[in-house]
Amino acid sequence: MELDLFKKRVNSYIDKAYNGGVSLLPFLDEAALSILNNEIKNSGVNVYTFGGIKDSDRLRAIITMYDVKDEDFKIIIYKINYNKKYYEINHRSILGSLMGLGIKRECIGDIVIDDDKDAYFAITEEISEYVKDNLSFIGRIPISLEEYKDEVVNVIRYIDKVSFISSLRLDVIISEAYNLSRSVSLEMIQTGLVYVNHILNMNSSHIVKQGDEISVRHKGRIKLSKIEGVSRSGRLCVTISKRA
Repeated sequence: MELDLFKKRVNSYIDKAYNGGVSLLPFLDEAALSILNNEIKNSGVNVYTFGGIKDSDRLRAIITMYDVKDEDFKIIIYKINYNKKYYEINHRSILGSLMGLGIKRECIGDIVIDDDKDAYFAITEEISEYVKDNLSFIGRIPISLEEYKDEVVNVIRYIDKVSFISSLRLDVIISEAYNLSRSVSLEMIQTGLVYVNHILNMNSSHIVKQGDEISVRHKGRIKLSKIEGVSRSGRLCVTISKRA
């Protein structure tokens, strides 16, 4: 989704809400959600979000002056049935197969594969029947779909890395976490690719606190899990956790 165009659309959604209308948006990523919340926070209208899956990263939004229920978001959860004894599927192959049907990314929510290799995905109700009728393979693996009514949880896994860094500046943390030069980290921050606790942050000298979550577009998400102390050389010992 082109973000400048989306920002303009949000203003039209606000106007529509003032006039009693309701706007249901497709699945939004973190960048779009940040713009949405920033534009709406002082508008006086309500914005509700829901992803269909617990702890979803991608969320649909409803902009309105009224209250809403979960079913108003029109999200369908499908479970992918396949022979787990002989095959293994992953997020990329599921997303690729869905988009291979000509479906836009904004119509697809989170994709979850649990510890038992059961696979699920969220999709907009508007195209759910088309998907069910046409998605019969993930890659070369034969599958079938069933609508799933029980709760699905997006289990977030992290890989921890202990590091010694010069400071808690945002650019320093990003450089260490992603093994990037400071100049590359600075460019990412200054071009609006970095979010701290789901809010756009373009301040490279911002001090990251323990527990803060940072995401870099196209790079993934990290968390400053622990600040352990100071080494004899004066460097900070920290644990940086990266989304697996």
